[in-house]
Amino acid sequence: MSIIALAAAAALAFQPGEEPKDESTVSGVVISAPAKLDEKEAIKAFVDNVAADSGNGRIARWDRKVCAGVAGVKPEYAQFIADRIAATALKVGLEVGEPGCKVNVLVVFTPDGDGFVQRALKNHPQAFSRYDLEMTAGRTALRRFTKSDAPVRWWHVTHRVTEDGTRYNSGDQVQVYSTGRISSRTRDDFDRAIVVVDAKRVGQVRFAALADYIAFVSLAQIDPEAAPTSANSILSLFADKAAGVEPQQALTDWDTAYLTGVYEARRDARNSDSQKRDIEGTMAKTLKEGEGDK
Repeated sequence: MSIIALAAAAALAFQPGEEPKDESTVSGVVISAPAKLDEKEAIKAFVDNVAADSGNGRIARWDRKVCAGVAGVKPEYAQFIADRIAATALKVGLEVGEPGCKVNVLVVFTPDGDGFVQRALKNHPQAFSRYDLEMTAGRTALRRFTKSDAPVRWWHVTHRVTEDGTRYNSGDQVQVYSTGRISSRTRDDFDRAIVVVDAKRVGQVRFAALADYIAFVSLAQIDPEAAPTSANSILSLFADKAAGVEPQQALTDWDTAYLTGVYEARRDARNSDSQKRDIEGTMAKTLKEGEGDK
């Protein structure tokens, strides 16, 4: 089912306090891990904190192309968010859909996140794979998504895919040429992602920071309870604001390194543990290269 049908239920409600700015005007933040952890320990803690498995016990990702649709805000704000998702996707090697492409990342701004999600689940249950027609984080996770009081909540639906690109569901018989302790010859690909932004709960944050937050949780399946403490992250945007701490204004070096790691990790690993080790290795390399560029 096309998730764009959900967009029709979203009301124009979010009025940012500032106009969208060109991407070049958003500055990053110099990141350093707390002294109590060495970098290797800090990276492992970061990955363990933010990574969420698919319903198949692995870390999923987009296969080739993403196409973002944004509803519930004025066109210029919608385009700004879509552009930030696209820019981040390109950095990790994905392709971006042309205008008019089939939406697989839907971002909805609404003044009533709870009501919107409840109506969407009732009227479009298949968009969330509510009845286990496809692979998700599970029914317990879906209940948490439904009842979440977070300013931004997200839901990913995933497909199991063989190495030759054939999709299959649990219980299906598919042919794989060989398996081993390390490789399964199958992978988990995102089919669609739904991100719901509750305008009343977001409060006053920089729109560019919010856009990067949305891009991050759109391109990777992030634990909704993630609260990274081993390094600065855009995921702390709302927690920092609530604590009176100056929040991040953009994706941090660590955020970018994590996404890079997700998209360079082995896709056919048998479980997420080996993928996490891949991510940690890529993060260490990426962060070291970033230090050399400064």
